[in-house]
Amino acid sequence: MTSYHREARQAIVREWDHWIKTQPLDGEACARDARRFFLEIKARREPTLLDFRSGAEDKWEIVHQWLMAEQRISS
Repeated sequence: MTSYHREARQAIVREWDHWIKTQPLDGEACARDARRFFLEIKARREPTLLDFRSGAEDKWEIVHQWLMAEQRISS
């Protein structure tokens, strides 16, 4: 992982931590919550959050993997 991707991952996780506090949850956050988060930041056109190279991989898949790796969502 490049330093650019590490920074992007950290920014996504920080934004997630802020966003999830504003959400009514029953239990742990899951993939559905992560998808809603992703769609919201995409709709807000957060240029710095989703402005990372993904190659052929879908950015949603990358964000989902990052949140899973950081144990922010349950599987």
